[in-house]
Amino acid sequence: MSIQQVLLLVFLAFLCGRVKNHRIRNFLLIVSSFVIFYRFQTATPIFFLDFWLPTFAILMALTVWAATQTSLKKALKDNLQTLVIALLVISLISANRYLTLCCITATRPPHLWVVLSFIVIFFILLAVFVLAIPHGTRLGLLIIAFIAIFVVLKTPEFSLLLSKVLRWINQQDPRFSSPNDLVWLGISYILFRLLHLLFDSRAGRLPPANLAETLCYIFFFPALVAGPIARFPQFQAELKKSPQLEEVVEGMQRVFIGLFRKFVLADSLALLSLSPQNAPLIQSSIYLWTALLAYSLRIYFDFSGYTDIAIGSARLMGIRLPENFNAPYLKTNLIQFWSSWHITLADWFRSYVFNPLARKLRLNSAMPSWLTILIPQLSTMLLIGLWHGISPNFFLWGAWHGVGLFLNNRWTSLRKSAPSSRFQALQSFFGWGLTFAFVTLGWVWFLMPTFDGAIETFRKLLGFGL
Repeated sequence: MSIQQVLLLVFLAFLCGRVKNHRIRNFLLIVSSFVIFYRFQTATPIFFLDFWLPTFAILMALTVWAATQTSLKKALKDNLQTLVIALLVISLISANRYLTLCCITATRPPHLWVVLSFIVIFFILLAVFVLAIPHGTRLGLLIIAFIAIFVVLKTPEFSLLLSKVLRWINQQDPRFSSPNDLVWLGISYILFRLLHLLFDSRAGRLPPANLAETLCYIFFFPALVAGPIARFPQFQAELKKSPQLEEVVEGMQRVFIGLFRKFVLADSLALLSLSPQNAPLIQSSIYLWTALLAYSLRIYFDFSGYTDIAIGSARLMGIRLPENFNAPYLKTNLIQFWSSWHITLADWFRSYVFNPLARKLRLNSAMPSWLTILIPQLSTMLLIGLWHGISPNFFLWGAWHGVGLFLNNRWTSLRKSAPSSRFQALQSFFGWGLTFAFVTLGWVWFLMPTFDGAIETFRKLLGFGL
């Protein structure tokens, strides 16, 4: 996001926080989040796709809400006003194409009659889906569908194929298709929230919620692009609070910290950071280490800066989002690092991947205890790696951390006792240096787009191939 977009988010958050009536504020949050979603969605070469991608996300959210209801008829009756507002926003954004000052979207949206026809067909299919399929089955089908969407978007070959299909539908030349045609703003975090609702609904842990609360949770504009990933029960409780003066002050302070981290520290470090473009050109091992260190710091200040802005903006509305970073580069082992880096993402995977898999493996008494730790840790980190993109290097980045966490766990288990106070400071310092070096070297897999490029970078870092 640009600094202008960030300031717009902060301004909207401040305005929403001034509304005392919670019902009206929720409606304002929905409208603001939808408009921001459409406005920030980047243009694509495929006709109308910058309109349809946010629209599909909203319809996916409506599908999840409807699928989790025990009585759809009663739910629609109780939430009709919210549904009308949501559909009205979509329709007005489409109708914006007929105005002289077009458009809210990056390019001209499709005709209104096309959008309305699509919405009518969608609701007919949604009614059939919810009424004809049992509750547990439809939740399972949606989980599979959303994981499939994620796989398609994160796999370049599948994205390219989908781009060709969409170009063919729009009567555009498929030869110009690219995986980059499908840049869908915030979809990873939206899918995490949707899957969270589906998993918890299947487990019977999802509290009753109206449509307004659900839409505010999924599309909450401060956290739309870069998280953090709040849990719905906590967010629902926060949504009912009103901001106090000290919270507004705290929120503005957090926003300023985020602006400094992102637009001063991170953007300055970007000038020195290692990149796929400059890595082959650097011939000095020392300079390569310096560039890698700059990248390591840059990615932290960039991501944590956006998180500070999101948390601060939410505080302007009296909403407390979960923390996402806790000085990760100061931790003395890898387990502590992953308890402090992208905390809400790690918690999500811990809840829905690591813990269920670990519990299942522990039931197998024949399996060695070390294997019941390795498999869940490695599987979880591989999935976190592939979440960033389905490619060999992201897979290897996940494996790098998965193996590192396992070795850290084994070392902790084998160590008989804590070191004496005499050596505690020395061990902490050594642990910090080893952890920071391990994480920083791991960014090579994350940064370089090809396996050969990563290997060549490692060779240069070690002084070979210069």
